[in-house]
Amino acid sequence: MGFYMFTMFITLVIGGSASLYVNHMLKKYSNVPTTTGLTGSQMARRMTLDKGISQVGILPGGPNVDHFDPRTNSVTLGTEAYNVPSVTAIATAVHEVGHACQYAEGYTFMKLRSAMVPVVNLASNGWMIVFFIGLAMGASGMGTAMVKLGIIMFAAVLVFHLVTLPVEFDASRRGLAYLQQIGVNQTELQGAHGVLRACALTYVAAALTALLQLLYMLAISRDN
Repeated sequence: MGFYMFTMFITLVIGGSASLYVNHMLKKYSNVPTTTGLTGSQMARRMTLDKGISQVGILPGGPNVDHFDPRTNSVTLGTEAYNVPSVTAIATAVHEVGHACQYAEGYTFMKLRSAMVPVVNLASNGWMIVFFIGLAMGASGMGTAMVKLGIIMFAAVLVFHLVTLPVEFDASRRGLAYLQQIGVNQTELQGAHGVLRACALTYVAAALTALLQLLYMLAISRDN
């Protein structure tokens, strides 16, 4: 029980701290306008043209809906970025176009991450059921097998989180390099770096949380 409480506490601290920091940085630089006057969608389109991937769609999304979809080869920017000329907006835009560049180039970790999605979706939805049914069955052969299967399923989720890290870091690296390439001033570049660094922390926090969860599962499986 002590290890469980410690794990839950650390998980909440990591997740909560990352969320607060991200919200702070996004809000801070949402109020800093770009000197060029370019909105997120305009910056995204400019980057796709300069990178030779003009076929990538730039679509409007709802609040906080920012992502690249390889199935449609399109970037979606939320209401805080699409038509807004702020540092947060352009940082978000170049990051998502960074993912589009990865897709166009066949970036290894993006291909691996995409290949893992069906397995991870299944594992994410089923590991808890399998694991706790196994615990409830006790030390029987079937119970032990189900506990081990639940752990393997959750381990796949952890691997997915770990593979996600280089994908996200590389997209931010590409985006910041592009902003520097087109001559964005140092103040805006630093702001964009701060925004993307904060967002990257959410992925680090998710990976750490998953690691702690896996350690907890291993601990209680040994005690069972």
